[in-house]
Amino acid sequence: MILYFIFLFLVPFQEHPVFGAQLFHLGPFPITPIKLVGIPLVIAALLLPRPRDAAERPGTSILLLFAAFGGFQVLGTTLSSLSFPAKDASTLFSFAILMIATNLLITTKNRLQMTIRVIVLAETFASTWMYKQYYIYHWPRPIGPSSDPNYEALSLVVAVPLAIWLTRYETRNLWKWVGRVCTPTLVFAVFLSQSRGGLLALSLMAAMAWFNSQRKMQLMASFVGAALLIFAIAPGQMIERVQQIQVSGEAETGAEVSTRCRVELAKAGFGMMEEHPLFGVGMDQFRSYEFHYNPVLTDLEPDPKIAHDTYVQLGAEGGVPTLGLYLAILLLTLSTCRSAQKLPGLSEDISAIALSFQIALIGIMVSELFLTAQYIKEVWVMVSLAPNLYAISVSCALAATNAKTAPAKPGQATPVVLRPRLRTG
Repeated sequence: MILYFIFLFLVPFQEHPVFGAQLFHLGPFPITPIKLVGIPLVIAALLLPRPRDAAERPGTSILLLFAAFGGFQVLGTTLSSLSFPAKDASTLFSFAILMIATNLLITTKNRLQMTIRVIVLAETFASTWMYKQYYIYHWPRPIGPSSDPNYEALSLVVAVPLAIWLTRYETRNLWKWVGRVCTPTLVFAVFLSQSRGGLLALSLMAAMAWFNSQRKMQLMASFVGAALLIFAIAPGQMIERVQQIQVSGEAETGAEVSTRCRVELAKAGFGMMEEHPLFGVGMDQFRSYEFHYNPVLTDLEPDPKIAHDTYVQLGAEGGVPTLGLYLAILLLTLSTCRSAQKLPGLSEDISAIALSFQIALIGIMVSELFLTAQYIKEVWVMVSLAPNLYAISVSCALAATNAKTAPAKPGQATPVVLRPRLRTG
């Protein structure tokens, strides 16, 4: 498990010049520190014995969808007579390592809980780059270890519901205090990123938490107080960027140009999907074709850009089937977590983990409307954990049901308990 936790700790630093550096090439594939950890991790997961609380082995539907998602893109690019997409294929291989290792290793409630702790600690540690860059180096807009404020915001947003879970459901005071420290640290770092997509995702996640809360008035008062405090001390540029959202007309400020540019990039992406609906224009080819499909972009930005929208970029580069597979993965993951939450007899802490996963996934799906994030590892961490979460939830629900129906006296027959059918997601 140590290798797995090291792998998770490296996830926020995939673009870091040291922790994410390309050490050497193995054929066409670049080898980075996370792969050096991941390959022996999978080998160890396959060979070593593993404890298992789950009633059955986690399902493979998400793994199969991912294989189709990655394979279809690589095949389409190859058939289009383009060069082999070594970098993107290498990234997909890293995700495969993550999903296989998670499927094999996170098989008990304790391991799931430890995984949540590591994710929160890793993302909080990564957020300190934002504070250093803004308050010590006085950068007007910090970029974090991801080297992009929008990607950093997405990474931080994913961890916020998990940090809140630590504050409420951890049994040890040490980890409760870790959650209490990490939650505001992560939330305020999102504001430091000045990402409008990150702010929107946080707002929607707060609305979901309020909707599912039993103490709505208390939670609303906490949200209002926190929002007032944050906006009082947050960078003034954050409010200015929100005010400068412009989807038409002549753009003047940098934020207005950014908004207009994203609208025109989406138009270019839809044009690519319309002309190449099956395989798209090829992996990592969006920038090569965007001016051709929307000449208006030349008046906004002299240099080609990525789509800044995961769904548009995937549909344009990989075709409509690739976009459909990605949406199927996200929706199946969301459905699996919801099914876990609704299991009868499930303890409140495990049910809350499932709800936290759903809130994080909604945050991901909203953020992906504003940035190209199909290759952000935090997204695939949540996808990888969902089947294991469901299998562990089934086991915990069965254990709780069996405990309630156990015979009161020695020799008394134990009633038959129906086993919930395990989903294949």
